[in-house]
Amino acid sequence: MKRSQRLFALIFLSVLTVVANNSCRTVPNRNLSSKKDDSSILRLRDSILQAGLDGEALYTILGHIKPMSSVVAFNFPIGNRDSTKKLEGNILAGEKQFLELDTLHQIQQALNLIQIPDLKFVLVPYRSGYNSSRVLQVTVLRISAVDSVLHARKSFFGQYGFVPGADPAVLLTVNEYEKRYERLRGYGYLFGYPDYAVDFFVKAFQQSDSTGIHVERNFFQIPTYARETGNFVYAYPKDQLPSAIDSAIYKSAKHVLENYKALRGHYLNQDSTVRAYDLIQDHTKALNKKKGND
Repeated sequence: MKRSQRLFALIFLSVLTVVANNSCRTVPNRNLSSKKDDSSILRLRDSILQAGLDGEALYTILGHIKPMSSVVAFNFPIGNRDSTKKLEGNILAGEKQFLELDTLHQIQQALNLIQIPDLKFVLVPYRSGYNSSRVLQVTVLRISAVDSVLHARKSFFGQYGFVPGADPAVLLTVNEYEKRYERLRGYGYLFGYPDYAVDFFVKAFQQSDSTGIHVERNFFQIPTYARETGNFVYAYPKDQLPSAIDSAIYKSAKHVLENYKALRGHYLNQDSTVRAYDLIQDHTKALNKKKGND
């Protein structure tokens, strides 16, 4: 097997493993090739998109339910765990770590090749490092939906100067690097969770931090192609029943999922991978055509 084929195969298998075991969405890059190959980058693009479609990002990519969704995260051993180097400019050293950046470059190239109207795929490093590792999250944002959130929640996002039309990558990065409670609230709004769930989540964290006691909660689960539970999920108070808002989200998501299930089989390769980029493009074109005829 060529090194470029091995790159695609290992990343694709890792991505599928992450989707199937959503409690940990981090993909290690062990043994991945750093050799550039255009065809492998195109296949990598499809594998990343398939991970998104099979998970919660379906409701951003093919629907307008979630303004923003996580797609997949990659784990690279490029973090700085040496406190003595905090004032230095040369953190990475050695050919091995630079090869990690070459592999990361291919992932970035694959994301740059995703050109779909109203969608933006960004790769943002987590604020917190883990020993010598750095986790980088691939996230998709539906620009029109994010603009609606920025308008509706201007009393929150306005403190950063964010208004409709703001760069999604800047918005996401600022939120990731914010203080704990602001970060949680910003993510709650951008992920499309109901207002009451966002309020509860932030207050529950603050209460746990203050008392050291975990706040009991229920979880509202919305199925995805990969899993019935654990992908699109948010917390709500233990003594509260799901509301009409929750039911409306569930019904809208069910319609999007059924539509994806009907489409998916028409885009399968012989190895059962999905021509995800073609599927999304065709779906977008069909929607635009329908709007034009209405």
